[in-house]
Amino acid sequence: MRKLWLQVGIGVALLALLLGRARVWDLSEELGNFSAWAALYVLLLNLPAIGLLAVRTHFVLRRLGYRVSPLSLAPVSALGNVAAVVTPGATGDIIRAPFLKGRHAVAYSDSFATIVYERTYSFCILCLSTLLVVAWDLGPHVLRIAIPVVGLLVLAVPALAAMPLLSLCAWAGKTQSTRLWQRPLLHALNLGEGRWAQSLATLARDLRLSVIFVVLTIAIFAMMVLQVWIISAEVAVRLSAGEACIALGASVAAGIASFLPLGLGVLDWTMTAVIQQAGATAASATSVAILYRATNSLPAGLLGVLGYAYLVIRLRRVETGPSPESAAAGATDTT
Repeated sequence: MRKLWLQVGIGVALLALLLGRARVWDLSEELGNFSAWAALYVLLLNLPAIGLLAVRTHFVLRRLGYRVSPLSLAPVSALGNVAAVVTPGATGDIIRAPFLKGRHAVAYSDSFATIVYERTYSFCILCLSTLLVVAWDLGPHVLRIAIPVVGLLVLAVPALAAMPLLSLCAWAGKTQSTRLWQRPLLHALNLGEGRWAQSLATLARDLRLSVIFVVLTIAIFAMMVLQVWIISAEVAVRLSAGEACIALGASVAAGIASFLPLGLGVLDWTMTAVIQQAGATAASATSVAILYRATNSLPAGLLGVLGYAYLVIRLRRVETGPSPESAAAGATDTT
């Protein structure tokens, strides 16, 4: 708990420094330029993003043998999204596991494999795609033809990780190490007798799933980039599509890597710095970061709370429903 409060304190301090540097009390003109229609449009973009998260999880679970509709997965995806946002390193996404188990009978080992696959692979896609956009904007024109080819390497990342993962699982199953530094790794690999790692390897080796996952993940990121681009245009900051992509990708990646809740301060500083590098003033760049938080992070939190409430109510109805034995007895009495 002390560590969490320390992380929150660091994030709040960074955010306060950013707002003070931009003289937040003088931002009324920039923030006032953000029209209600633009705000509505940016807010509505959060809904298809959640929908695509649910579709993505649908395909991952289907590869593990579960037939779950994207619509029924939407509340779980909304909850996992906000839990990932507010926890250090997106670790809170693990909250999806009990709800996947309770609502869709997904084994905990398969839920854990799904969450690790989605979080790790999406972070790799975010980082690589952002680097490729930077290379496209800053690199020599003659090298641009090679960038899409390099981008295809992201499809091979899971398959390349599958073999070392299986080797590690085999090693963990045979090792009785007492070394302190090895215990967390052994404990993680041996969870559920290593079944989660086997499921993760199954997902990683599926090239068709990789293609579907990459396409859906890029579509989700594209919606977030569009949010940044619309907000920037509203506060008179002219960003190209590439600059908006770099601002979003670099800030989100830095926020996750910082292991601070909400990426507090780090995400905001990074986004502001990238937008300033594109030619904006400190005040305008900070306004973009503030409005992005207001139209992305806050609505994500609201959707997550609604998803959690819906899931808890549904699970309680299932738990308080008639047991199979009582239902069978009732059927016997009626006959």
